[in-house]
Parts: sequence; structure tokens; C-alpha cells
Amino acid sequence: AAEDISEHGKSTFTKLKALIKEGRTEEALELVDYVAHEGKGLHDLYCDWTYADLDWVARKYGEDEAREMLTNARVVLNKVFYGRIGKMNMRETVEFFAEAMRAHRTGPGELGDFVLREEEDRYVMEFDPCGSGGRMRRTGELDGTPPRTGPPLNLGKTLKPYDWTWGKEGVPYYCMHCSLWHEVMAIEAIGYPVKITEYSDDPSVPCVWLFYKDPDLIPERYFTRVGKTKDPSKFKR
Repeated sequence: AAEDISEHGKSTFTKLKALIKEGRTEEALELVDYVAHEGKGLHDLYCDWTYADLDWVARKYGEDEAREMLTNARVVLNKVFYGRIGKMNMRETVEFFAEAMRAHRTGPGELGDFVLREEEDRYVMEFDPCGSGGRMRRTGELDGTPPRTGPPLNLGKTLKPYDWTWGKEGVPYYCMHCSLWHEVMAIEAIGYPVKITEYSDDPSVPCVWLFYKDPDLIPERYFTRVGKTKDPSKFKR
């Protein structure tokens, strides 16, 4: 007989905890595999939705207006979410972003795995791919959907280079928030980028984030590529 329809209204996490407590290991492991994919469709929908909205704004009103849309979103989010970053030390900031990227379904199999290593002067995160912009630039590993930048969606990329796209053209409208939020707007607010993105024009190349332990160690080029000047007197530590 088919499972009672009411069962579909029960949290999978609640079911999983019950199976573990009852010692039903095999069933619990099967449910773990299901949990790993349960929210994937909704996650991807919201990412694609954001990209589609930015694409529409850029096409109808111009790319500068898409930047304004993202700028406003960041200001709003600062009030309840990103504002926490300014109160963290660098290690806590790295842990904050690591948690977010695990939930972001980054990496092989879209399970949330990525490379995180500590170097002498910085922390490095490597995503192959990241769970949103990176995923949308490739064929989906789980669902086989085509890149959002190609048919049938053909979502847009910048038509010329901007300070808020690392001085590059051809950056997907979704991806430009990494440059605008965490580099351009961060420099304007605290004097230096919170994290630095090494973005490749090749979608098959992993995306890399850099978190410098001391802003004094951040190379000048990471300021000039977004139209800023490195000025340690403006660093808010």
C-alpha cells in the first residue's frame, strides 16, 4: 500500500532522528542519502530566480541598475545577516563562510565538499564548483540541466568590464555580487576586502576565495582591479 499522505508532511530530520534512536541503521543511512538531495531543487530555484531577476534588470534598464539592485540587497541583508561579519575575527569569518558554502551544496556531487587550507598569510577555499554561480556555469551533476548562460535560458553576462566585476567583461550577472559585496563594498566600509575571489573565465576551473589574516598583507592588485586604492590608514581592524 502507498504510504499515508500525511507522512509527507513530517520533517525528514524528525524521521531520521527517530530511526537512529530505534537503531534502524540501514534505513537511517538511506534517509541520509535522501536528505542530501531533499532541498537541492529549492536551493537551485532561488539561485536561478536571483540570476533571472538580475538578467531582466540588466536587459531592461542597463547593467548599472543590476549593480544597484545588488547594492540595495546587500544593505538590507547587512541588517540581519552580513552585518555579523564585521564583528568576527578572521578565523571566525572563515568558519562562517565555510558553513555557508557547505550548505550551498558546493563541490563534486553537489554535496557541500570543498578544499579549505591554511597558509602562512591566508586561508584558501577552493570550490569545484561553487554551489551557485559555478554550478550555473556548468551542466548540473545531479539533474543534468544545461548551463544557465546557454540555451534555453541564455541568462546574461556583463557586456563590458567594470570595477565591480574585477575589471572583466563576460561575468554572469549572478557572479558579480562576489566582487561587489565582498570586495568593492567591503573596501568602502572597512578599507579592505573581506574575501577575495579568483574568478576564471573558464567555467571548468575551480573558483577560489582568499581570506588574508592581516589586511596589510593583501596585495595592491586586489584593490586596483576593483577601482580602489590600498590605504592602510582606512583599515578598520
